Amino acid sequence: MIKILLYTQNFCKNLLATLETILKFFILSKKTNLKNLYSTNKEVVILGNGPSLTKMIKEHSSFLKGKEIVSVNYFPSSDLYEKIMPKYLISSAEELFLENVDDIYIKNSNKLFHDLNERTTWPIICFFPFIAKKHNRWQKIIAGNKNISVYYYNKTPIEGFKVFRQWSFNQKLGMARPHNVLIPCISLMIWLGYKKIYLWGADHSWLKEISVDENNNALVNQKHFYDEGKSKPETMKQGGKGKRRLHEMLYKFMISFREYFNVLDYAKDNNAKIINCTKGSFIDAFERLDLDKITLKNQKK
Repeated sequence: MIKILLYTQNFCKNLLATLETILKFFILSKKTNLKNLYSTNKEVVILGNGPSLTKMIKEHSSFLKGKEIVSVNYFPSSDLYEKIMPKYLISSAEELFLENVDDIYIKNSNKLFHDLNERTTWPIICFFPFIAKKHNRWQKIIAGNKNISVYYYNKTPIEGFKVFRQWSFNQKLGMARPHNVLIPCISLMIWLGYKKIYLWGADHSWLKEISVDENNNALVNQKHFYDEGKSKPETMKQGGKGKRRLHEMLYKFMISFREYFNVLDYAKDNNAKIINCTKGSFIDAFERLDLDKITLKNQKK
């Protein structure tokens, strides 16, 4: 009887989630144009913004040779941008494009797009969520650089029965709930035909950086490779303004870690492997690769 009740509960939960997702498709999802971007290179490295990235590039840059590179969010404002010359830039952060956000986001995003415009001297493909298309502040900044191509994708969260999720992923109507930019990165790379997707700088070690101050503000020190040693505990915004409570913050992190398993299922269905090279990463969904061992092995040859 208990098994029947659990099955019924799970079925109803998936049915409701499926119906909700279909409704979101009608409201949020749009036709994408990614067919001509299919890659013949089957290996790609996604450079996350975690604090480990600088050390990884310094010690294992030879691993990047022959592989295509994905950068995320504020990477063009870093010293590594012109050195690495990534093929892709991906963002899912809506606050980079919106106007009704705290001033600090306007300031930072303007700097990002000015840096992208001024520093990019090679062809780069940018993937931004469809909501970005509605706002022209950032578009005006990069309009004069012919090296920059922009494509839009659906970040509509897909939930429900597995067969429905996989079909929806294939149609590019959305993706696993994108609470972190790595989920759009991995999804897009699978869509473009990559079969080995390596993760660098995917620390995701926020849990040990959480605190609550004496005014009941939930704080987290979200360290990045470009601000390590300078970042400090701050409240977590929602949509570029306000602040999240502790339970909201933890829920966001839980969703991120959970959804990686849905991404993994989709990768397997497409014969793609996701390989996490980030030492000490908190992501427990993907297989690991120790770059230190590879480097040591190559040195002995």
